Amino acid sequence: MKIVFVVKTVDNKGELVTGYVGQTLDMPFVPTVGMKFKMGISTWLWETDKGELDLPVKEIVYNLDDEIVYCLFEYEFERGKELKHSFWKEVKNVYNSYELMQFKSRQ
Repeated sequence: MKIVFVVKTVDNKGELVTGYVGQTLDMPFVPTVGMKFKMGISTWLWETDKGELDLPVKEIVYNLDDEIVYCLFEYEFERGKELKHSFWKEVKNVYNSYELMQFKSRQ
């Protein structure tokens, strides 16, 4: 199963600040809401200049057309806490990001 991790960073009012997309992973299972991920026995996926974060999966979307599971993680932005791991690519335009749009509902 193809899985894409998506991170939405928000300010203290819940407004979108930036986003990150991880590499596409091939996993033998579908993640669940609340699940956390590590690399090895001691490293979380969320490295920052101020340490590590252990974020849980907030929302999951399976896109039938793409045949990909998108997992959303969210954290409150704080200067110096930008993701630094090579696993993550910062989204240049968060309002037109295909990955972030997977989690928007149409009104």
